[in-house]
Amino acid sequence: MRTQLAVTAVAVSALLISGCGATDSTSSGAGQNGKGSFTILVAGDGGLNYDPQTNAAPSSGEFRMPVFDTLVNEAADGSISAGLATAWTLSPDKLTLTLTLRKGVKFQDGSAFDADAVKKNIVRGQTDPKSVIVGQFAAVGSVDATSPDTVTLHLKEPSGSLLGFLAGPAGMMASPKAWANADFATHPIGTGPWEVSDKSTPGSDMVYTAFPGYWDPSVQKVDTVHVRIGTESTFIPSLVGNSAQAVMLTGAATDAKTLTDAGLPVAGTGISYLHLLYLNKSGVFADPRVRAAVSLAIDRNAICTSLLAGACTVTGQPLRPDSWAYDSSLAAPEQNIAQAKALLIASGHPNGFSFKAIVSSTGTQLQTELSAIQQMLAKVNIKMSTSPMPVTQLVPTFDSGAAQAYYSVTTGGADPAIQLASLVAPAYNPGPYTDPTLMPALAAATSASTQEERAAAYKKVSAAYQESVFNVSILNQKLQYATAKGVSGVTPHDPLILDARGVSVR
Repeated sequence: MRTQLAVTAVAVSALLISGCGATDSTSSGAGQNGKGSFTILVAGDGGLNYDPQTNAAPSSGEFRMPVFDTLVNEAADGSISAGLATAWTLSPDKLTLTLTLRKGVKFQDGSAFDADAVKKNIVRGQTDPKSVIVGQFAAVGSVDATSPDTVTLHLKEPSGSLLGFLAGPAGMMASPKAWANADFATHPIGTGPWEVSDKSTPGSDMVYTAFPGYWDPSVQKVDTVHVRIGTESTFIPSLVGNSAQAVMLTGAATDAKTLTDAGLPVAGTGISYLHLLYLNKSGVFADPRVRAAVSLAIDRNAICTSLLAGACTVTGQPLRPDSWAYDSSLAAPEQNIAQAKALLIASGHPNGFSFKAIVSSTGTQLQTELSAIQQMLAKVNIKMSTSPMPVTQLVPTFDSGAAQAYYSVTTGGADPAIQLASLVAPAYNPGPYTDPTLMPALAAATSASTQEERAAAYKKVSAAYQESVFNVSILNQKLQYATAKGVSGVTPHDPLILDARGVSVR
């Protein structure tokens, strides 16, 4: 790790002295309309699927950002504001939600955005065999397009979380005509400010050009957006060399200081970046005592201090510590080797056991953390083998049982309900496994109506998640992002997105 950092520092120095680097004529400067272009560098390919209804990978959010708007928007405090829907009304019995749609909006293929399109999107989210948002529409019994700009959702039960869901992937409206396209996964069509360009190379460089018919042209201050894939070790030289203009600093803990010393702007994101070990609970991890033993064998503070320079908060909960849904009264688990060994004996594993964990092959920081966890588990005779692999292989390998654990990050969503729904969905919860305490708490939270009721209910969910060790949460990283000089207007938000809306590049 020290060798890698030393090489990176030399590369930065060379770029600063020479004033040049790996530049690209499409990465900055004037674009086709004189507005310039903006390149975001990311570490993963998002699973090569940018359909919001069929891919829950946290790394896919940046690729969807240019293409999609959501029906509503949600602020960090849980307040809802207009998006593609300009108004919403909940009936007194809380069983009918009526949405009034923004007029004059079109999809990027020229088709009309209207109530019928919204209805088709919701029905697809409920019924498509590949949908990962089925649970988010569980309370919706039926949908009516009652007028071209009015959609009525008839609920089977009250669902205070529904508007929060509509601020995330469930609220991203795609053109129904485009679903039949063979390349829809990497060439989705929505209502957003930029549309996928034919110059895109999925898995390398996704190119988006300004959509001429966008309903709010004031946010299109650049005419081209690139989302380019690179390893975390390339983040610093790419930004200093101006072949990228923005990057989320998910790599080495020293990257922020290196960039600051190079004179580049670095700022906090305020978003979720939870490091956790997903457990396949169809085998040995079906026993909560075994899961608890793994959790207690891990020294979270050591990982946070030594590998992330303290830029994190240790936790056992599934949400970021400053979330309104986080239970601040519940302390994070502390390493307790004796108790971990006792739990292994009680669960029938006095000599420990072995399992395989997978991790992204491009996530160098996560690989380093997993190696540290491997050494900690060995102290209680738990032998964990590790296997880095491409993002596209991770979830299928985990779901099949070929690996019993998956070390990754989750970045939440506009609403805590989105993150929790994802964590218990079959993609990240093979089986699915049902915990007798967590699942009822989650159902009660989903039904809560007022923000006060929701906050109280979701704190119980967050606590139940930790107490059941549904997965092993490690820490929430205080994620930062950096931009090249002359860049302004970048807005970071969950899930792991640097938003290009309103960005200017000089």
